Amino acid sequence: MHIAFTGSRRLNEAQELDIQKNLESIASYKADWHVGDAPGLDALVRGVAGYYSKQLTVYKVEGTEKWHFAARSKRMVDAAATLDNPWLYAFPNKFCPDGCKPCKSPSGKGSGTWLTIAYAKYRGLQICIFPQFSTQPEDKSWLPEWLKDEPENKQLNLF
Repeated sequence: MHIAFTGSRRLNEAQELDIQKNLESIASYKADWHVGDAPGLDALVRGVAGYYSKQLTVYKVEGTEKWHFAARSKRMVDAAATLDNPWLYAFPNKFCPDGCKPCKSPSGKGSGTWLTIAYAKYRGLQICIFPQFSTQPEDKSWLPEWLKDEPENKQLNLF
């Protein structure tokens, strides 16, 4: 099993605590982890990977333009897609922007997290989402239509 992670570059204290609890549970799976080199969620995953003795692959951005950051996320997803049992664990902090959809070159419409989720869906990764915004238990109305058929989608409420 291989787990790639995506999420916000900025986390508040409540989100960090919530994500740390999720990572504790996720760490129980025998899996290698894949993550970017950004601050926020990426930094949190990198920081706890050693604690949980996880094999960690870090994908580095190769430039400063917006497309360089998207390319890093796509490299991570492409690498995971070639491995055994690939998953994307996503921690979005906002709803999916209109117009973001799975394809070869998705636009996150300003959200790198949703761009990564859309590309992972396009590449066939299984996806597990932990929204970092308020939702109601069992309510999946916030999910974009293209994710509503994901049988493994899970959500945890922050509030």
